[in-house]
Amino acid sequence: MAGMLSYVESKVESIENLVSKHYNKKAGRRPAPVLPKAAWNAVNRAKSDHYTVGIAKREIVPDDIADGGYYIAGYSGPKAITGVHDPQCATAIWIDDNSGKGALVLVSIDCVGFLRYDADAVREQMADWAKKNGCREMHFFGTHDHAGADTMGVWGKLPKSGRNKKFIELMREKICDAIKTAYINRKCGDLFFGQIEEPEGYHDDYRLPKVYSTTLTRFRFVPKDGGKEAYLVNYAAHPGMLGSGNTLMSADWVYWFREDIYKKANAEVIFINGLIGGLVYPHEEKPDDQLYSTELAGHRIAELALAVKDERKLEPKISTMSQDIYLTVDNTMLTLACILKIVPTRPVATGRGRFGLSVKTSLNYFTIGDTRILTVPGEMFPELAYGGYLSEEESASGSPDQNPTPLLEIAGDKDLIMFGLGDDELAYFIPPNDYFLDEKRPYFKNGQDRLDRKHYEETVCVGKGAAQQIADAFAEMLKVIKK
Repeated sequence: MAGMLSYVESKVESIENLVSKHYNKKAGRRPAPVLPKAAWNAVNRAKSDHYTVGIAKREIVPDDIADGGYYIAGYSGPKAITGVHDPQCATAIWIDDNSGKGALVLVSIDCVGFLRYDADAVREQMADWAKKNGCREMHFFGTHDHAGADTMGVWGKLPKSGRNKKFIELMREKICDAIKTAYINRKCGDLFFGQIEEPEGYHDDYRLPKVYSTTLTRFRFVPKDGGKEAYLVNYAAHPGMLGSGNTLMSADWVYWFREDIYKKANAEVIFINGLIGGLVYPHEEKPDDQLYSTELAGHRIAELALAVKDERKLEPKISTMSQDIYLTVDNTMLTLACILKIVPTRPVATGRGRFGLSVKTSLNYFTIGDTRILTVPGEMFPELAYGGYLSEEESASGSPDQNPTPLLEIAGDKDLIMFGLGDDELAYFIPPNDYFLDEKRPYFKNGQDRLDRKHYEETVCVGKGAAQQIADAFAEMLKVIKK
C-alpha cells in the first residue's frame, strides 16, 4: 500500500472531493440488498466411521515470470519479480464426513491476499463440478506471502493495477486443478487433532499490546491404506521475512515449513494463517541475514508441527455456516483504488459511513469433529479475538474502552480456532480505542499519537467500525447456531 500512498499524495490534492464526487453521481442507484441470514448446516450425528480426505498442491509460476510484468506484493512498489527462489503454490484439501451433505474444501494460496472477487470467480467456475461431485462449500485463504506476485493490485505501476491478468488466470486455473486433484486423491481414513505451545522467542507482536496466539494447531489425516498422511496446520505469523529488498518469487518461510514436513513425515501439508494483525512476525534470528532468518523460521515452525503429541481422534462430523456481511468503507485510499480499478473490489451503496459505502465479505464458522473454527476476511488484531486490549492510559485515544467484546468471549469458547485472511483480504481490523489517523491526511499518512507511536495499520484498514461490525455479525451467527 505504501506505493499507492506516495502516488496519490503526489498526484491528487483533494482525494476526498474526488471520491465523494464519483460516488455521489451514483447516489440514486439502487441500494445494496439486505443480506439474508445464513443457515446452520449441521451434522449432529456421525453417519460413518471415517473421513474421506484428499490433498493436492499446484505451482503458480508463469513462464515469463522474470520478464518484468509481475510485481512483488507486500512492501513499497513497484518492484518487478526478477526470478524464482521457490514457486508460489495453491494447496487444496477435500474433507468429507460421509454424512451425505458433501465435502468441505479449503484452499491455501501463497499470496499476499486472495480477494472475495477471485473467490467468487473460482466458485462460479467450479459450480457445476462442485454440484456433480458433492462439494458442500469452498473456502480460500491467502497465506499473506510478501514475496509473491501482486494479487490485490496496489503494488504495480500506479495508477495501473499491479494484478497481472496472466498470473490471475493461471492462479485460478491452478486452484481449480488442485481442487479437482484433491478430489481424485481422496482416501478413507482417520482424522486426528492436536495442538502445541511454542517455545518462548519463536515470534513477536510488533505493535502494542503484545497479544498473539502461541498455539500451533494441527489436523492430521491418516489413510487406512497406509499411504501418505495429510496435515492441515494453523499458526499465526506473517510470511514477510525475506524483506523489502527481495525480488525473487518465494512462499517465504512457508516454503521451508512445507519442505520439512514432506521430507520428515512424508506428509503433504496445507497451511492456513491465524490472526497476524499488529504485526505478528516470526523472530529474526539474524536481522542482517534475512534469508537465514526466513529459512530458520520455516524449520522451527515445521519442527513444532511435527512435535504435536497429545492428539485425539475426531468423530466424522462437519457442520458449516457462511454468512455474508457488509463492512463500512471509510478509507479514502481504498475507495480511490476502486474508482481507478486498481483493485477489483466494488463497494456497494448501504448509506453507511463517510461515503455511504460498504464492501461485501463473509464470516465462516465450521466444526470438524468437536473442533470449532471461525474465519475472518483479513488481518485481525489478535486482541479482538483473545482480549487484552490496551488500557485507557495506554491507548491512542486516551478514552474509555470502546472495543467490541472479544470473539472468544462472544462464543463462550476459549478453544475457538481462528483462521485469518479467509475468502478475502481487507487488511487490518483494529481495536477502536487504539485507532488513530493523521488529522490532516487521514488514510494517506501514518498517524503519530499522543504517545509518539506511529499508526501505519490504519492507512490500510477499511474503517474504524469494522471490528465492531465483525463482532456483531458473529454474535448474530451464534444465535442461529445455538437455536
